[in-house]
Amino acid sequence: MNKIQSWLSKYKIKNKPTMISLISFVLFLILLFLFLNHNDQKSDRITVVENSELRTGPNAAYPVIEKVDKGEGFTKINQTGKWIEVQNRQETKKGWIAGWHTSLNIKKDVSQSQEPLKGKTIVLDPGHGGSDQGASSRTNKKSLEKNYTLKSALELKTLLEKEGAHVKMTRSDDEYVKLEDRKASGDIFMSIHNDSLESSVANGATVYWYKDSQSKLAETLNASIQKKALLSNRGAKQENYQVLRQSKIPAVLLELGYISNPTDETMIRDQHHRHIVLEGVVDGLKQYFAS
Repeated sequence: MNKIQSWLSKYKIKNKPTMISLISFVLFLILLFLFLNHNDQKSDRITVVENSELRTGPNAAYPVIEKVDKGEGFTKINQTGKWIEVQNRQETKKGWIAGWHTSLNIKKDVSQSQEPLKGKTIVLDPGHGGSDQGASSRTNKKSLEKNYTLKSALELKTLLEKEGAHVKMTRSDDEYVKLEDRKASGDIFMSIHNDSLESSVANGATVYWYKDSQSKLAETLNASIQKKALLSNRGAKQENYQVLRQSKIPAVLLELGYISNPTDETMIRDQHHRHIVLEGVVDGLKQYFAS
């Protein structure tokens, strides 16, 4: 205390008006510093504070566009929840970034799942099986639908389990399962098929739904599949299929290419192409659960 009084006396600022002026000046400097360094959430300019990525939409389920590095600057153009849509000055980069990776004062929502499929139960129904071979190709490859629906379902099962999902199968080998038995409890039901027509011209992928409550899932999956697959887009359509009608959980029927079309048949038989299509399915499910 004596040291403070000595200092005040030394600089002749012991009187009250001088003290008030000094304190006011110090407070002004503090406020000025805070103002200059304050990251205003309404500001259009933001900086990436840790390595991150730009995504096509406002949550972690959307596909990554590209990586962004710590220190990069962007202009904020939109915000949904804690996700920010940004664009750089050169307009060469545009996408969505998690707000907690930026200079905005946004805290990560610990309750927001970065693993949308973790703990979800997905029911996979490989179409046909056993004595019911489904459609068959007209080429010398003689591809049978029942074989490739099972291959696709088993490959999809592996991808989903890597995302933390629990998977139930209506069949896991070449067996016949009645339509009324193709159901199970869970969060999502997906019946997997390959389409066929008398004409070999028809081609592409279709996502079918029946109940209105199933349409969002169908639209989301269709859009996601089309972002990755080479199959032409036949859209999401309503159809009165028994497996959709009897399902008590959100359900879709996927027709992943026409086995009656030689080009589609080649893609159906190709494991690499199936993997790409099924990645699209997984991305769609992640987006559905994260939205």
